[in-house]
Amino acid sequence: MLDVECTFRVARAGDAAAIVELVNCANSGAGGTAGWTHEANYFEGKRTDIREILDLYADPGSAFVLCMEGEELVGCAYLKRIRSAAYMGLLSVRPTLQARGIGSKIIAECERVARREWHCPTMQISVITSHRPEVTAFYERRGYARTGRLKTFERKNARLAPGVTGLVLEWLEKPLAGTPSPSLAQRPKPEPTIAR
Repeated sequence: MLDVECTFRVARAGDAAAIVELVNCANSGAGGTAGWTHEANYFEGKRTDIREILDLYADPGSAFVLCMEGEELVGCAYLKRIRSAAYMGLLSVRPTLQARGIGSKIIAECERVARREWHCPTMQISVITSHRPEVTAFYERRGYARTGRLKTFERKNARLAPGVTGLVLEWLEKPLAGTPSPSLAQRPKPEPTIAR
């Protein structure tokens, strides 16, 4: 397995088209069977489009973290503040480069931003825990714990594939080392309006 030399930067508006292409390639099955993260068995249609990405980009208190290999975009994730916590979504890695540790590097960089720059004590994500045990396990190995709190699906583009029922989207969270860890009573509740 060849190591990928990653550098990180925050996205600019001009990166939107490249983000759309990458996210759809990794999540909508457009990348074929090369990667393991696509949701083509569960959803039909593209995962996102240029309008949605630009809307997310323009949302105050949010950012896209880009993982670059040279000039090539190889991975990304969306970060948004939810009260005192941070939310990470749309984690995407180019399918032909998956299983090389890029996803873990992106997660680590997002956690660094949330902890050191945003001073957030907790990172929150949402995962299809009912049908994607391998994805759930991926995050659990990186310190994320299931909360039992469910989230509604808010896909603007993709639709459930015929015959797919019982999908459960659950909040997972992880305390970020080096920041104060709030008690359960103080821990912010996820906002159900945050999609991805």
